[in-house]
Amino acid sequence: MQTRRAHLAGLAGAAASALLPRGLGAQTRDAPAAAPSVAAAAAGIPPEGIGYKIRHVSYSDQGGRPDGVQVMASRGHLYVGHMFSDGVTVLDARDPRALKPVHFFSTPFTRTHHLQTAGDYLLLANGANLARSQRYDNSRDYFENTLADSLGKREPFRAGLSIFDIAKDPKKPREIAFLEMRGIGVNRLWWAGGRYAYVSAHFDGYTDHILCIVDLASITKPQIVSRWWLPGMHRAGGETATNPPGKRYALHHMIVAGDRGYAAWRDAGLTIHDVSDASSPKLLAHLNWSPPYPGGTHTPLPLPGRKLAVVADESNADFCAKGTLARRRARGRQPGTDRDAADAVRPRLLRAGQFRPAQPAREPAG
Repeated sequence: MQTRRAHLAGLAGAAASALLPRGLGAQTRDAPAAAPSVAAAAAGIPPEGIGYKIRHVSYSDQGGRPDGVQVMASRGHLYVGHMFSDGVTVLDARDPRALKPVHFFSTPFTRTHHLQTAGDYLLLANGANLARSQRYDNSRDYFENTLADSLGKREPFRAGLSIFDIAKDPKKPREIAFLEMRGIGVNRLWWAGGRYAYVSAHFDGYTDHILCIVDLASITKPQIVSRWWLPGMHRAGGETATNPPGKRYALHHMIVAGDRGYAAWRDAGLTIHDVSDASSPKLLAHLNWSPPYPGGTHTPLPLPGRKLAVVADESNADFCAKGTLARRRARGRQPGTDRDAADAVRPRLLRAGQFRPAQPAREPAG
């Protein structure tokens, strides 16, 4: 059985390794003096990981493909999207102590790393395998360059959103629809059931990933009902880029709570939208903390009951060379029942900080 750490460290090709932290791979010649401590810390982490008030039950190398990204549970099975393996692994999880890989399906040269399940269906992101297709010498190239200008090798990949039936045979999802999105493809999506899916995708003519909302009223005939992007991203429409050199403006993904959408834009911060009319999402607020912080805004987690949003940034340079900031909370005035533009949310930064490196934790006595 292969561990994820060993698998990632052994990935072949400079393009793939350039997207990984150097502490996991062989690219250490340019690493700062801190690199040995990173490697030593990784070596001290047991294969089952480190947990506090979480009990390790089992481990699976996912059929020899431990490069999993998104994992969704449904109908006694786990569906795992892969970063480099161009496919999805299905694990039988009816006995969580004995996970069994039962199926793997893929599309050549197509990264299907992100997926969502709800009810009878699975939605799957399709896009270029960036580790193969892009011109990256190191991780900063990925974080600092516009996606549309980075594709060096055009493989015959699939770009768009595929939909699978998982009700009839959960171990073998059956594709029932595909919505093509001509461009470099889908990065992330948010769908918790219901009529609309919120997708981060690159379309031809745009500089990077933007928001599109997909109507799933007819599940076998999905339709894009709207798109939204930051000013300067529609190159084919004559817009002039607004991102400073070395800053990447791109939607990582949006998470929706009620009729509010919270979107993370890498080096362009957080936007909040009224999505009550899916055909015309309205911008309510835009808060960007890069500068002074390094950017890399990745995941927005709305907590509407507490009037908070927790937003996570990811490192966008090896060893956090641009600085560190991993979490923040923004408090907003919640709109009232009159949901018009006059009720725009006014978020403000409450707290910022970083997560410390993981250390083995002892369970408290008793």
